[in-house]
Amino acid sequence: MKPFAWIWMLTLCLAATGSFAQSQTPDTAVQPVQLKTVHIIQYHFFKDSAAFREEYGREMSFRRPKFFEVYKITAVDINKLYKATQVKKNRKKMAFRHMLLDKEEEMYVNSVYTPSLVNKVTQLDGDSLQRFMNYYRPGYSFIKGASDYDIYVEIKKQYGAFIKTRDSVLSKP
Repeated sequence: MKPFAWIWMLTLCLAATGSFAQSQTPDTAVQPVQLKTVHIIQYHFFKDSAAFREEYGREMSFRRPKFFEVYKITAVDINKLYKATQVKKNRKKMAFRHMLLDKEEEMYVNSVYTPSLVNKVTQLDGDSLQRFMNYYRPGYSFIKGASDYDIYVEIKKQYGAFIKTRDSVLSKP
């Protein structure tokens, strides 16, 4: 190695270690980090359902044109005839509409059949609570027509069945 290059490397190393040593002084104070405020909004099914219907309003109100709307006494509405004959596209739109309605029903069941309600009735928590809620989930038609007392009774009844199946699984060798 040439002597000039060796002196140059030594100077760079000393300069780097000097600046590094200066930045590691114990006198520097750590500044606290200010976090942004987080607002937690309680889930409200009816407001969310209205927003859901507003967002997907066009898809929710879809229906295929009827025969008498396409053919009039003296003329044929070409646009409505075209829409009526698109069978595959109409089938996809109807399937999407049914999927949206099923999603809305699921959101309603989730708003009533909550983990806090099941925990209050059964005293389950953790994985056993999640397992119970997944296996013994009531349907939309039951939740829609049931009072709070009916829901409590159903949860208690299903909890008895859950305990029996859990005990039978645990007792098998």
